[in-house]
Amino acid sequence: MESGWRKMDHKIERAVVYDGPEDTYGPCGCGMDMAILPVLLPKIWFEDEFPIVADDHEFCRGLDCRRVMGLSCNNIFEHEMGGVTYLANFSCCRECADRAVDEGYAVWAEKGYPMVLR
Repeated sequence: MESGWRKMDHKIERAVVYDGPEDTYGPCGCGMDMAILPVLLPKIWFEDEFPIVADDHEFCRGLDCRRVMGLSCNNIFEHEMGGVTYLANFSCCRECADRAVDEGYAVWAEKGYPMVLR
């Protein structure tokens, strides 16, 4: 799986969208549907810059119930995969997932959602 693309002289990592386990995680960032697909977002997106096209689409900007516990909104886990650090507990609807893959800032996962993150 090719996890990134090149922009200028540096590699931009892609988000990883899982086809399951489908669940209702909360409202999708697009505001049109419920987020049902888990997503791992590259940590670099938060350290450097969220890709402009992903930001414009409000990709994974919904309020995922796994990320919110009580009064804390930072229940986010780091997960390393293929030499890239990802952040877990993000989600989106199927339409946003398809658009993200079509636009090139996300890929469909080849394997199931990591058990350690469930």
